[in-house]
Amino acid sequence: MPLTPGTRLGTYEILASLGAGGMGEVYRARDTRLGRDVAVKALPDEFARDPDRLTRFEREAKLLASLTHSNIAGIFGLEEVGGHRYLILEFIEGETLAHRLDRGPLSISEALQVGRQVAAALESAHENGVAHRDLKPANVMITPTGDVKVLDFGLAKGGMDVSSSSDESLSHSPTLTHGQHTGVGVILGTAAYMSPEQARGRAVDKRTDIWSFGCVLYECFSGRQAFAGDTVSDMIARILEREPDWDALPSRTPPRIRELLRRCLEKDAKRRLRDIGDARNEIDDVIATRTSGSDVSQGAPRGARLPSRPLVAGAALVLVTVAATSFVATRSTHVRVAPPVRFEIPEAPGTRMDIDGVHPAISPDGSTLAYRAADSTGTFRLWVRPLASLAAREVPGTDGAQMIFWSPDSKYIGYFSRTQKLMKVAANGGTPETICQDVKGPRGASWNRDGVILFAPLSEGAVHRISANGGGGVPVTKLDSTETAHRYPVFLPDGKHFLYSSLPQHDGLYTIYMASLDGGERRAVLETAGSGVVYAEPGYLLYQRDDVLVARKFDAKHGRVAGEPLSLGDRPFGTGFSGGAPLSVATNGTIAYGTNTDFATHLVWSDLHGENLKPIPMVPGRYISVDLAPDERRAVLQTGVRMGVADLWIADLERGVVTRLTHDTNENDGAQWSPDGTRIAYTAAQTGGAQKIVVSAVDGSSNQTFLEDDPSFKFLFDWTPDSRALVFGRQEAATRRDIWILPLDGDHKPRPYLVTPYLEGNAKVSPDGNWASYESDESGRTEVYVQKFPEGGSKYQVTMRGGVKISWSRDGRRIFLGSPGDTEAIFAAEILPGSQFRLGPPRQVGRVPKTTFDADVTRRQDKLLVLMPSRPLPPGTITIVEHWPSLLPKP
Repeated sequence: MPLTPGTRLGTYEILASLGAGGMGEVYRARDTRLGRDVAVKALPDEFARDPDRLTRFEREAKLLASLTHSNIAGIFGLEEVGGHRYLILEFIEGETLAHRLDRGPLSISEALQVGRQVAAALESAHENGVAHRDLKPANVMITPTGDVKVLDFGLAKGGMDVSSSSDESLSHSPTLTHGQHTGVGVILGTAAYMSPEQARGRAVDKRTDIWSFGCVLYECFSGRQAFAGDTVSDMIARILEREPDWDALPSRTPPRIRELLRRCLEKDAKRRLRDIGDARNEIDDVIATRTSGSDVSQGAPRGARLPSRPLVAGAALVLVTVAATSFVATRSTHVRVAPPVRFEIPEAPGTRMDIDGVHPAISPDGSTLAYRAADSTGTFRLWVRPLASLAAREVPGTDGAQMIFWSPDSKYIGYFSRTQKLMKVAANGGTPETICQDVKGPRGASWNRDGVILFAPLSEGAVHRISANGGGGVPVTKLDSTETAHRYPVFLPDGKHFLYSSLPQHDGLYTIYMASLDGGERRAVLETAGSGVVYAEPGYLLYQRDDVLVARKFDAKHGRVAGEPLSLGDRPFGTGFSGGAPLSVATNGTIAYGTNTDFATHLVWSDLHGENLKPIPMVPGRYISVDLAPDERRAVLQTGVRMGVADLWIADLERGVVTRLTHDTNENDGAQWSPDGTRIAYTAAQTGGAQKIVVSAVDGSSNQTFLEDDPSFKFLFDWTPDSRALVFGRQEAATRRDIWILPLDGDHKPRPYLVTPYLEGNAKVSPDGNWASYESDESGRTEVYVQKFPEGGSKYQVTMRGGVKISWSRDGRRIFLGSPGDTEAIFAAEILPGSQFRLGPPRQVGRVPKTTFDADVTRRQDKLLVLMPSRPLPPGTITIVEHWPSLLPKP
């Protein structure tokens, strides 16, 4: 009899259905007497009328009551209400392993931890004479803290005698479930995990659990079932006749785990691993090996008996002793390093990681990862994940946390908040504390053992110092006339000297300088093509070159590099923050970086509310931005392939054809259509070269270049309505970013439109050419303003609570705006009639679809051209590499 929410079973109130299995329906309920949630398992009516089934149901209660283990879901009682029997079970928060595997395979570390706990649960059950006989990912729960609970001993059998043949019909029947939209005989559940003896209808014992355990562990590592099939016959044939696809296991799978899986999945039960405790021992040893770095991971010979834990421990001791002797004998020539260990930290359920390189941060002791992730509302907060745990936890009160860094003792986490503050919070929890106010455009921070924090409070300007206990920031670096900004300070081991990135004005290469807190003369260390550096023992600088992680020897005492950069082979996710390093490093040889994932995007028409989507037939590509042509029949797209290289393409929206506009290795950016739709203007720069403005015919037949001798950073914003000039941004050390006008005829000499000490940008000219809208942070946050054009003069503030501009309407009667607090919302402000410029209050008029990469609005403001993923984006991951020095090429 199905139960509905609100039904009372004695002191238990049903809250919701949790699902159904072969031996019962399960509900979430509230124990009103003890004030806790429980799981209620009800025997289906057709089972209740079967004496054999009823006997088995009662036996399940007794079996569960005999099992007390931290990895086994417990039982609270057996109730009978209205002639029906109910088990009252421990309610487990979290997700099933099956749901976790829907997102792909587990990392090596996660798979080991899950496998170890499942094996421990089975070991306890077997020691109490209980075999599970229905082990599968759907019967394994992972709690938010990373603990594993094995559920549903509903097919369990006591008195494990290999020769026993009692209860034949139930002992050998797999749980088969027919899907709602699948044909009869399609296997959706347990059959994939049956042992060969189960498939043949023979008596089973604890060795069938060992087979099922092997299937589950294989799936954790590979992300696929060991014996998948479309029908019962296909699946059973694979179980009886074929081997799993061993090549599906990741190349980083420890050899001893590969051998363990082979032993668990022996088709002959007599040759199979005899005791699940041996499996748990093996996994324990592999985990210990990965933690200690000892190279004792060679697998046992095929068919050999896996040694018990004491023997392995003894062998490890001998090997460690030999390794120590070898180190003493050879320390004058080289240092032995442990082999590298890589694993991934996935997104927590219901969150979206920000995997940009400047955000993940590994603690100095290498034990804990801090990163930022957004919840379902899009709010980013700080998350903490101990590497020894399977779960991450959110840090309350850290809304908008970014650019994360650690205290040297690994007890505090520093970050910048969305309220423009420098903050810190205890790593083990607590209330965030403010260190410094008014940090408008932060670009990195570092903390030394004396309690000094270095930070860059602005995207342009000097590095400052401040006490970790709070106070005011004081500059410790000074820009010269060739520089735009100093960013991303990194303390060196002595805590007195530090490195930082200098953004240039005269070319595209960044300089890494070493300076000191006492204000001594700085020293140029090296030049990079946009990537910042981190210092890593034993004396290296790590940074990104041509998208690959490299290491270069560095004398931290004298500030000198030596030799050539050495490729480590890894490819961190390139940072979008100029001068930032794409990784974090701990003192124990562990590094962390965001993992780039492949993606493809395509164009879609939508209404202003992000609905009624109509895809444009086109070949997907790695497009990251879109600008709609005035005729709204074409668009220019920018591709992002690797750092420092970006191409422009023209999309024919009617035919779905995409053709290349640029054919070089430049970073081509900021494309803008001319008002008549015949030309496209954009900025272009080669790595290490100055940035220029290019005006190209749409058909590629001709182009002009401007300002190639101007060394400043440039940002292209708009054309004037008569197509005779361009509006662009120019970055200067003294005035940050300003707005200039570039005539396309005559002497081509740019003239200033708006030059102030503040950060201005995104200027757009009204259709009549009399006004320009732009963004400025002069009030302390980014707001939208309107000012007379081209002569300048008095201005009008459009937004009052922050905002970013989108465009003017074709008739010049509305300005479309976006909100920095809600990146999907679209607002519009009406221009009111009268002799003076006035606007009505901005009102929301629509939303862009979720997962939008970029969007442009039509001139009639009736629909959006949206750049969207062509397939669901894979979850973000952060890669952890332990013992990174072993990645260095052998001498």
